[in-house]
Amino acid sequence: MNKNIKRLLQGLLFVLIIIGFIYIGKQDFTKEIVDNEKFDSEYVNVNSDNVFKYVNAQDVYTKMKNGNIILFMGFPSNKWSGYYANILNQAAKESGINEILYYDFKTDRDNKNATYQSIVLKLSNYVSTLDDGTQDIFAPTLVIIKKGKIIAFDNETAINIGNIKPDDYWNEYRSGIKLNNFKTMFNEYLNN
Repeated sequence: MNKNIKRLLQGLLFVLIIIGFIYIGKQDFTKEIVDNEKFDSEYVNVNSDNVFKYVNAQDVYTKMKNGNIILFMGFPSNKWSGYYANILNQAAKESGINEILYYDFKTDRDNKNATYQSIVLKLSNYVSTLDDGTQDIFAPTLVIIKKGKIIAFDNETAINIGNIKPDDYWNEYRSGIKLNNFKTMFNEYLNN
């Protein structure tokens, strides 16, 4: 084979390899994790067959003002949130609810985020007031809004008295009652 042809082929092969590297380098190989899988990985009590969709503070505030939402507020390091989310998910699936918005508010609360503070203000008739007069959301909390009005609010285990653990508290009896309460709330939401 002629030296010039050999060099030309080597040059073409080199260019093709460079183009291949550039093409591979521009590819996004990160797997996008869908919300239900992410929720499953953060909350061991709930499996990947769940109805939770992640939202941020701005989404929550906008949707609270303008629409119909079922909103679960909690955070993964709060063990009570996991038990609560499991019952909530079961009730949603049994009631035909396809989506519950999930807002992990811990960072926003810790940073006194202005949008978070607006959410607290919107919920001021429902959230706990501390002895210094401040109000905050505590985990877990459920808010159901229909046509911009709060029709249900639940934070039964957000503040506890005594030294009870979530797995002791959420026995079969209490879980059954909470499941039925959630289903009643969802039924009201769907039928109004």
